[in-house]
Amino acid sequence: MSRLRIFGMIVAVLLVTVIAVDAAGYVVILKSGHKIRCKEPLRIEGPNAILTLSTGTVTSYPLQLVDLMETERYNQLGLGDALELEELAVAGTAIVTPTPRTSLGEHATFDSGGNGQPNLGTTVEPTPVPTPGIELRPTKYPDPRIEQAFARIFEKKGLLIYKTSQGTAPEIFFVQTTTDSEREVFRALETVAEAYVLIHGLHRDLAPAAVELEMVQTSGKPAGTFRLTPELADELVKGDTPPQTFYITNVIF
Repeated sequence: MSRLRIFGMIVAVLLVTVIAVDAAGYVVILKSGHKIRCKEPLRIEGPNAILTLSTGTVTSYPLQLVDLMETERYNQLGLGDALELEELAVAGTAIVTPTPRTSLGEHATFDSGGNGQPNLGTTVEPTPVPTPGIELRPTKYPDPRIEQAFARIFEKKGLLIYKTSQGTAPEIFFVQTTTDSEREVFRALETVAEAYVLIHGLHRDLAPAAVELEMVQTSGKPAGTFRLTPELADELVKGDTPPQTFYITNVIF
């Protein structure tokens, strides 16, 4: 076989690989198990992995957080960023925009701590609700399609720092996210509620019975814990209750 023919075959294989990545997308897998949808393979620059998200946004993650072997193995399967919940890919699916919010300051405050990190302090007693062990668990949510659906919506909404697992029961989905300001608290709460409303509306039979949300500051201090039922999530998304009122009425510390 001539060198020219061999070279042509190599080029053809490379072209097929590039086209496959472009068509199916690329997935970066973190050591936490979280999957990040990207437009192209990651680049390594020093201690960081440079990612081009499916939205076109370029971001970076510490390389030590990336599971390089699992990322390579997953993408060799050619699965790309496809979701089994096909309805989530339907264009034009709209989510109701919440009503303009007012300050949470009248109910809760972020005070500057000695280490410069904001500390969430409530000035109103939270509603007492029995909540046994709402926390991140080693057990994943039983249906990976639901986990993937939440991940895709979170990415589109710009919620990138989070972890998920099974909640206090197998039919409950759990989300833990980092929030260091009043704005981030509202944003995380509304994003999780919007994702839940969308998934529940498209696949009521597959959707979790509830979503538990734990927000923590970078320092590790709690910023609010919630158990969202479909009715509560819908109430927040539709704007039936102002966000600050929803927060203080339903927060569980």
